[in-house]
Formats: sequence, C-alpha cells, structure tokens
Amino acid sequence: MSLRDYEGWRRYGEYLRKNREAYESGQKKLKMSDREIMNAKRNKNIPPRIKNVDQMPDQKWHRRISFIKSGIRIVGYLVIPINIPAAVALLVVSEAVGIIEELV
Repeated sequence: MSLRDYEGWRRYGEYLRKNREAYESGQKKLKMSDREIMNAKRNKNIPPRIKNVDQMPDQKWHRRISFIKSGIRIVGYLVIPINIPAAVALLVVSEAVGIIEELV
C-alpha cells in the first residue's frame, strides 16, 4: 500500500466524519467526487475513535490459543501412522480448541 492510497482513505474518513449525522441516519446518500476526497483536510485535534472496544478479541490470548491448537493438530497428524483412533481424538480436540480460540 502506498502513502498515496493511505492519504486518500484518510481524507475519505475525514469526509465521513464531517457528514456523520447524514451518514449514520441514512437521510441522504453521500456521493463524493475524487476532488472532494482530495480536498478534505484532517483535523489534528480529533483523536481516532475505536468502536466496540469491549467486543474486540484479546490478541494475546487469541495468539496463545492458536499456537496451542496448531501444536495439538501437528501432534495429531504425526500420530496417524501409529494410532488412528488417538489421532482422530487429538484432531477433534484441536477443533474444540479452535472454537475456544474464536470465543476469546
């Protein structure tokens, strides 16, 4: 991604912030030309807002559980030539850990 692409998206976000009320209520459809996007100025005093922070997953625990799941899965595949029922059990456990991973 080039700096030019980032600048365009930043200006687009500024345009949406200026017209937030109309954007959220859906009263008018926002149509912008490329010139309007390029001419939008960023207000340095407004910090970026992060919505629904409480619903975002904890990245540290998600990564840890993902590594555990991958380890169980690798062991399960290595056990296939030795004991198929044990390998199946390990792979099922890894899928259960995957479900837990998505809930973290």
